[in-house]
Amino acid sequence: MVIRRLRRLDPHLPDGPPPKPPVDPSKDYAHWGTEALVGGILAGGELSEQIAMAKALDQWPHSNATMARLLPHYVSFMLTAPETLDHAMRGVIGKLICSKDLKLRNAAIVAGQRFGFAAPGSKGLLFALSLGDAGTVKLLLEIAEWAAENGLPDYCKHALYGVQTAIGREADYRHVCNEIVLNRLPYTTGQVQEWILNHMRLEFDVGYREPRLPVLHMIDDMATEKPELVARLEKAMGPQRSAESWSQWQQWLDDIGRLRHVQARRIAMQTLGQPPHDTDPGTIAPAVAKLEAWLETPELHEATVALLAGMLWLGNSVSPALHDLHQRRGAQMPPLWQQKYDLRTGR
Repeated sequence: MVIRRLRRLDPHLPDGPPPKPPVDPSKDYAHWGTEALVGGILAGGELSEQIAMAKALDQWPHSNATMARLLPHYVSFMLTAPETLDHAMRGVIGKLICSKDLKLRNAAIVAGQRFGFAAPGSKGLLFALSLGDAGTVKLLLEIAEWAAENGLPDYCKHALYGVQTAIGREADYRHVCNEIVLNRLPYTTGQVQEWILNHMRLEFDVGYREPRLPVLHMIDDMATEKPELVARLEKAMGPQRSAESWSQWQQWLDDIGRLRHVQARRIAMQTLGQPPHDTDPGTIAPAVAKLEAWLETPELHEATVALLAGMLWLGNSVSPALHDLHQRRGAQMPPLWQQKYDLRTGR
């Protein structure tokens, strides 16, 4: 598999004229227009007043074309703003990203592409980008990598928080987001690599369950490319969720057979789980034959025996295929198999 990294280019985001300063002498910010509020914030003055204007700006009516046009000036100001002001200013950007108007959404993402790679940077901008679901996962991950490479661990941490939030908000393409993150793993080090490994481990926790085949393919590749990552990826592999049918379990077994490296096969077998309990014992002969062949590989022997022993309990009686296996290999099988077989047959 050849992976070619894309080169990040500065996006085309015209600055345009700066916002006009407000002319309303009152401080009833709820009645100010979008441009007046932006101009008031950028004009400086008392921090408390700027924060009040930013909070007034954080309303859906201000998620409009005027705000999108003023984003270069607005986000540029956030890069050096006090933390409390930066925090208040992020709201309207988040609303742009969550907008159903794709032009407004895209304007906010382009602003992130232009100003996200900056030191000291804006944590408010990172938070706003995290509301972009799948659309901003890759951008936030690139910002995290850039921050790690440039010695900005705190900024990197907040960018990774953003990746986690964006993936958590995604409903339809969460598996795609996780594959994006997983495919970046071999090219990362330190803080970002640790986060990716921990993220993949949590994805196999008791809540949301990711398809494990992409992780197995990564383990298969890393067995050759970066063997030091295999053991760490193994820790990210949780037990496979129960198969919904015998045919699905067979498909998972076939997937294991297509893995090239014995390490990847062993890890896959140890986390495979057993077939559904209502599986007809008379139909498992092809799977038993496949597993019997894997008994010849020393590294797979223990995991194979565990799977075969678990299959003894399918149906109301021991499968003829497993009886035949015991007749052929019983004497060479480890104690685990003999104990399970004797217990199942009532000996």
